[in-house]
Amino acid sequence: MLLNIENLNKSWNQKEIIQDISFSVMKGQISCLLGPSGCGKSTLLRLLAGLDEIDQGKISNNAKETSLIFQEPRLFPWLDVYENIELVLKNRMQNSAERKEIIDDALHVVSLDDYKKYYPKELSGGMKQRVSIARALAVDPELLLMDEPFANLDFPLRLDLIHILQKIFAPNDKSGIFVTHDNREALLLCDHLMIMEADPGQIKFELDIDIPRESRALNSPELRSLNHQINDYTFQDQKECCNRQMSYKSKRRYRMAFKNPRL
Repeated sequence: MLLNIENLNKSWNQKEIIQDISFSVMKGQISCLLGPSGCGKSTLLRLLAGLDEIDQGKISNNAKETSLIFQEPRLFPWLDVYENIELVLKNRMQNSAERKEIIDDALHVVSLDDYKKYYPKELSGGMKQRVSIARALAVDPELLLMDEPFANLDFPLRLDLIHILQKIFAPNDKSGIFVTHDNREALLLCDHLMIMEADPGQIKFELDIDIPRESRALNSPELRSLNHQINDYTFQDQKECCNRQMSYKSKRRYRMAFKNPRL
């Protein structure tokens, strides 16, 4: 067991954000926190990364290194791609030749070998996020925390980055926690899904995906069935609210987007 969370609670200004969260992550496993905005997914990830203090509960992280990929790339605009990645290595490694080898390997993984000297303003949104993935990989993390890293990208670009992450996790020597509100991302990348509800944030439903990651396709009967299970549970308690806030046309557009990811 690489990570174990027991009865985690967190409040802000006397408002309970997450309540009684417990789960484990095994080595080689990618777990997903799936739920609507405001259910505490990012707060939970910040607690796991040590960026905020917990109120109650226990976190046991046995990973030698943990990296966090944010929603935004968070690159320094005055540094080029190489220097942005090197920044996380300078205090860990004095030998510049060793740093160069690690950075070159990380950039190769995300297919940015030829962009070392480019500055963030010269990169597209998808390329910037690839740099942030390379920076996270540079420290060779056993545990990779991913906070909606594709939220600002079009779905075709998301698919490209999902394929990159599938290759990164293929050797099964890394574990991950992936935060998203998009069923499609969760189904393509993750092995264990934890569906969250808000006010306060709680894990209400869990689902295992036993299909090999490299064999998954959104239009396959297996993934479509799993998507229906998620939607059936997600909309069960919010049916009246959804009917008030979502028109028939927008519901149909959502279903069509799942059947055809390019829509």
